Parts: sequence; structure tokens; C-alpha cells
Amino acid sequence: MVSKAKHLLTTATFLMMLLGLSFTLCTSCGDDKDDPDGGSLTLKAGETHNIGTGSNWKSANPLIASVEDQTITAECVGSTTITGSAGTIKVTVKATRFDFTEPYLSFGASKSDVKNAMSSYTLTTDKSTTIGYQGKGKVYMYGYGFKNNQLSMSLLIVKSTYANDLTKFLSERYFPVYVDKDNYRVGMVDPLKKIAVLVEPEVISYTTYLTVAYVKYTGSSSVAIKKMEAFGSKPSTRNEETAKIFDQLKSELVKQ
Repeated sequence: MVSKAKHLLTTATFLMMLLGLSFTLCTSCGDDKDDPDGGSLTLKAGETHNIGTGSNWKSANPLIASVEDQTITAECVGSTTITGSAGTIKVTVKATRFDFTEPYLSFGASKSDVKNAMSSYTLTTDKSTTIGYQGKGKVYMYGYGFKNNQLSMSLLIVKSTYANDLTKFLSERYFPVYVDKDNYRVGMVDPLKKIAVLVEPEVISYTTYLTVAYVKYTGSSSVAIKKMEAFGSKPSTRNEETAKIFDQLKSELVKQ
């Protein structure tokens, strides 16, 4: 277990170098009720809701909740406002999938901060710029990378058997900005554009995993795409299994 964890941390270190340690870079319908000015609405990711009144509705953040005519669609976890002729509605989108616990994501934190946050997990690797932990449940491993003694990247590693669960989990929280069909990678950003995510299948010691690398998002989507393209020196292992998993990533994460 420890030897494989160290092997995976080597992959994590590689991903950090590729990322440059920075990315400068929803299932039922809601009730059809009239929503008064100043009202609030809570939907689950994927749900829709008919406002039933007013016109010219616009969303302050359509990545969280979009609106067309009088129909609101819950897109990604978060909160936003929908404004139209009949007033303003605060919309909160909640997740439906809780299969995974994401890694510690307070970028800029010290190693001791991360260790405190991960105190309930078993430490498997502790080096000057990386630390790793044995996961729990469907998470195989967590990894963290540091630059100038500050957290620069967080890593989630999941066995490919949980690929379907992972894609559904991520699709409720992030939206795609980049697809690398040649190297089997999907880049995503959260709807508030604070965190960038890179998802890809990796074959390590004859076992296929999905690695999810998180970094602070500090630029536009176009900048993120260019940065992602720049780290294509080592493509993911390409075989029948990783191709199948990548197709699954695309179909679930990159919705048309």
C-alpha cells in the first residue's frame, strides 16, 4: 500500500510540474409556483423550476442557475440571483451526490495547516514539497503539493471502478473549459471561477485510476486552456481501458 502510494505521489509530483503549480490559467422538476419579488428558491442540481410569472428573466450566474423564458435550470452547486420584470429570486443549487470528500483546497495554506485538516487520515508520504494520505471510502488517496511552503495543488485519486460516480459528483460542482482528446484530459472550473480542476485516467502498476488535480484558478478560461495545452509533454497511458474511461468522462462532464 505504501509503495503504491509513493508511486502515485510521483505521478502527483509530475502533474504539479505540468500544471506549473498554478492554472494562471441535475434529475426532477421543481414545483410550478409564482415566485414573488425577494423570494428564494432551493433546487437540486439538474432540477428545473417554472417561475410562472414575469418576463425578461436573467441569471447573475448562469453557470449556477440558468433561465430561459420562465424556466430555471439548476446547473452547478452554488447561489445566484434571477432577475426579471416581476422581481428578483435568490436561487440556491444543492448537490445530490456526496460519494467523495474533496481534498483540502485552501491554497496558500502551510503544510501544518493541511496536516491539521487531514488529521483523521493516515499519512503515507511526507516530503519537502509533497505529502500524501490514504483515502477513505471511494477515495484511494489524497496528495498535496507545496511551493514556497504554501499549498499549490491538491490531488484526489480514485480507482477507475468508481469513474461513473466521480463524473456525476464533479459535474454537479464544475463546468468544462477544455478537452484534450489526444491525451485523455478534461479541464474544469467551478462556477465562481476560483478553482480549476484537471481530470484524467492514469495507469499505474497495472491499475487504472482517475486523478483529479485541483489548483487555484487565477485567469480566464482561454488562459486556462493555453496553460493546459502547455503541459502535454507526458500524455496519459492510452489503451482500450483508458479510452473507454475518457469517453465516459466526456459524455458525463462535457454536456452539450
